[in-house]
This record gives sequence, C-alpha cells and structure tokens, in this order.
Amino acid sequence: MKAGTPGKYHINPSPKLMSRASQWRVVEHDDGIETIFYKGAFDDVTIYIKGYYNQAVGDCENKDDDYSYIVNTDYLNHREAKAEKKDGNPVFYFPKIKSEDNNKKN
Repeated sequence: MKAGTPGKYHINPSPKLMSRASQWRVVEHDDGIETIFYKGAFDDVTIYIKGYYNQAVGDCENKDDDYSYIVNTDYLNHREAKAEKKDGNPVFYFPKIKSEDNNKKN
C-alpha cells in the first residue's frame, strides 16, 4: 500500500500518514479491516479518520496535509466501527459491508 492508492483494504492514507508507515499497520480479516497504531508513535499528533460515501475505491483521493486516512463507506461500515486498545496500542476496527447489503444502498 502506498499513499494515494487504497488498494484492497478500502482505505486511503494521506502522504503524511504514509511517511510514518512503519509505526502503524492494516490487518484485513474476513469480516473487517483493522488499523493498529503502535504505542507512543502518534502521541504527538491527531489522526483523522474520514468517511467517503458513494465513491469507487479508486476515487478516494487523500491529499491532506494531516495525518489521516479515508474509510470508503461503500465497503466498510464506519457506523459500527469499534475503537479499543490492545497491548496499549490504539486499534480501530471497521466491519466490511456484505456485497448484498451494499447493493441495497444503491
């Protein structure tokens, strides 16, 4: 994954967030996507999570100067997102939207 290309994870990090790529990671599960930020790595900054609606994955550009990433809400359910700490690390979990549920939205 690189800045500007959401790829198979259906998220798109800003170039500034990607400049610290070794300090966070994305894990894809069968039912969702998890972003993990390593303990202490981002104590000095705020990370913004943004939702974009009704856009194809490739259309989600993120050129912000902030530490941010876009969650494509056509593929991930941001309303049922969960945040917790695992081993002291902030973790955000976004459930995937089933394709049949996504078709109902259109």
